[in-house]
Amino acid sequence: MADKRNRVLELTRYIESLGVQVNLGKNKARGNKGIFMSRKNSHRIDISKNVDEDSVSSTLLHEFAHFIHYKYDKTLKSLDFVFKDLSDEEQEELLDVTVKNIPKDFASSLFDAKKQLSIENKILAEQIKSIYPDFKVSEPFKKIERNLMFAFSLTEVEQAYVKLKYNQKNIAKINAKINKLNKYYNQPSELWARLFELFFMDKASALKSAPNICRRLECTSIPEVLEIKKIIF
Repeated sequence: MADKRNRVLELTRYIESLGVQVNLGKNKARGNKGIFMSRKNSHRIDISKNVDEDSVSSTLLHEFAHFIHYKYDKTLKSLDFVFKDLSDEEQEELLDVTVKNIPKDFASSLFDAKKQLSIENKILAEQIKSIYPDFKVSEPFKKIERNLMFAFSLTEVEQAYVKLKYNQKNIAKINAKINKLNKYYNQPSELWARLFELFFMDKASALKSAPNICRRLECTSIPEVLEIKKIIF
């Protein structure tokens, strides 16, 4: 445990020597495990007070990777500052590292909710089709919708239709969250930070998941990466 604390202290001292303010456990990091912020000439890394001691190092490395990216490419639109001319295989390795290290509980809960709603909608659709064989799930069904406008009470099939449409709206919301999640984790800055974090926290796993891109990282001449190697390895 002491080694972990010493490593965090050494990382913090080095990062702060670069002019980056580091706040460990002083706030909620805007609802994230950690966050890197840059305004004009000031830079700050916040590590949430909700992060357990075992995860402080990895979170700090992740956010520091964002600082490195921002320092060398403020657009954050590519990884040319560290990896020029990525091959398709290397790009796949970066994606693989990201997929294996995203928050599984959050992602799985979205897919589980979508699956349950889809199962329920299949049952509801069968119920509606038993009365209206020409019903199509993908289209508004005017025969029922006309009745809904004037009904004081709903029949079972009308209730099923309302429930199905409600579920469809919820599925659309879940799909939007999944798409946003995919877009977030596939952006260059996140691909880089996930690789950087895994490489220094579990080099063996990083080499196994991304041998080609890790070899390139090992050969980089970026000063901040070289200094982190001295601290970690």
